[in-house]
Amino acid sequence: MSLRLSFLLPTPLAALVAGFLAFAPTRNAHASSGTAIGADLDYTHGISEPQVGSGTGFNVRLGYKLDLLLVQLTPEIGGAYHTFSGTADAKFSQGIVGARLAFGKVLEPGLYAHVGYGHLGAALGGRSGATVDAGLTLDFTLLPFIDLGIHAGYNGMLKSDPDPAFDTFVAGVHGAVVF
Repeated sequence: MSLRLSFLLPTPLAALVAGFLAFAPTRNAHASSGTAIGADLDYTHGISEPQVGSGTGFNVRLGYKLDLLLVQLTPEIGGAYHTFSGTADAKFSQGIVGARLAFGKVLEPGLYAHVGYGHLGAALGGRSGATVDAGLTLDFTLLPFIDLGIHAGYNGMLKSDPDPAFDTFVAGVHGAVVF
């Protein structure tokens, strides 16, 4: 009887393991698609802006992360606020709409681009207008619902007569929760 029991015991265990392995990839694939809430912390600096120095800022984002096999596409909306040192005492705020595209699964290089509308406040006066940003990212996804990463890119307000463009460089860290 003990010989028969030794053959019967592994059968339910094997069935349990096989069932888990069969359903685990499906659960993880669905868990990585969903609503994404993200935030960025930035170091920023004016590009060819004589009265604008370095500064800090943040972005907040809301989107829907689509897991498309080896690519993740996240259409999103959000807002940003950055302050700068320098005699201009510049403050740059904007609302944005755009997307992120990441490649891979655990270590995910990617890119982002947004258009928007913003306001540049400065000691010498302010103005509002169309904005753009674009850059590169490197994300690390340890769990299907948490993305952490670094980014670097361009952020600015487009030229509108008679005002010149306002150009900045940003670099920082970001994170997102996907549920």
